[in-house]
This record gives sequence, structure tokens and C-alpha cells, in this order.
Amino acid sequence: MYRIIITIWLSLFLLPALKAQQVTRAIIRQQDTIPVFRLPEITVSAKQRSSRYYARQQRLHARTVYNVRRALPYAKLAAREINRIEKRLAHVTSERERRHIIKEEYTDLMRRFKQPLTRLTVTQGKILVRLIYRETNNSAFTHIREYKGAFNAYFWQSIALLFGNNLKADYDPLGKDREIEEIVQMIERENK
Repeated sequence: MYRIIITIWLSLFLLPALKAQQVTRAIIRQQDTIPVFRLPEITVSAKQRSSRYYARQQRLHARTVYNVRRALPYAKLAAREINRIEKRLAHVTSERERRHIIKEEYTDLMRRFKQPLTRLTVTQGKILVRLIYRETNNSAFTHIREYKGAFNAYFWQSIALLFGNNLKADYDPLGKDREIEEIVQMIERENK
């Protein structure tokens, strides 16, 4: 019964579609002759997304590019400032002088960057925390704990968590932060 259905299917649907293609060979199995045809090559591709989906993805990507462009200069600046402070603290031996330098640097940084950093959106702040990790190989939490102490670090971490951010966030350029990494590399190529 199964063979009859296949034969009918071949004769009704497949054979007329072949339109005079020649049988290259036939296979004989248990008194049945099965024709073998050479079919044209076809290409199978993924289902096309709707234009609305594509447009939405484009808007989200454009917004991410904008946010990275806003946060990247601050991350690079933070890395330079951290290196400068580290060099300055490398020559200090007493804890009192170390605290004095950190307090002096903190007031200077707050004077220069408090206004521009408060103008960043929450999303730009999240990206900034990740980019600081990218530039310094340490989380923002680690830097705060190192310079201002554990109490301040946990205080700012709790404030960040209230706004959906995480100062302990790391940077994974091959995983969850792949899109940010591609955008950063694009920006760096443009600036060369």
C-alpha cells in the first residue's frame, strides 16, 4: 500500500514538475523499478523577518550606538585618571598622605565631572560601568572600594542596584557585551 501511494504521488506531483527530464538510472528493488532523477539545486534560507521587526532592531541598535558614543569618552577618561592617581600614590608611603591625595583628587574629579555625569541616562550609566571595566580591567565597585573604602563602595552599589545598575558588572566582549564591543571598535576605527 505504501509503495502505491509513493508511486501515485510521484506520478501526479513530481514527474510533471520535472518536464521532460531524463531518467539517468533506475533502481530495482524486489521487483519494483524506482526511477532516479537529477533534480535542480535549490537554496534554502531562513524565514525573512517582517519589516517592522527589522526596523525595530535598527532603532535599538542606533540607540545603543548613541549611548556608547556618549559613555565611551568618560570611560577612557576614567582610565586615564585612575592611572594618573595610581602613579601619584605609588610614591606615597604614609596612610595619612595617601588619604589626603585621594581626598584632593576626589574633590577635583567631582568639580570637573559631576555635572556631565549626572546628565547621563540610566542606560548610558550601565554602559559606562561596563566600559570602565573594559578600560581598567577592574569593576567600578573595586575602584570605589580601593579609594573610598568598603562602606562607600557598598553604599554606592546599593544605590546603583536601585536604578537597575550593578557596579560589580564585568565586561564580556565575546558574550553579552558583544554588541558594545563591536560599536567601540567601530568608533575607534573612525577616530584613527
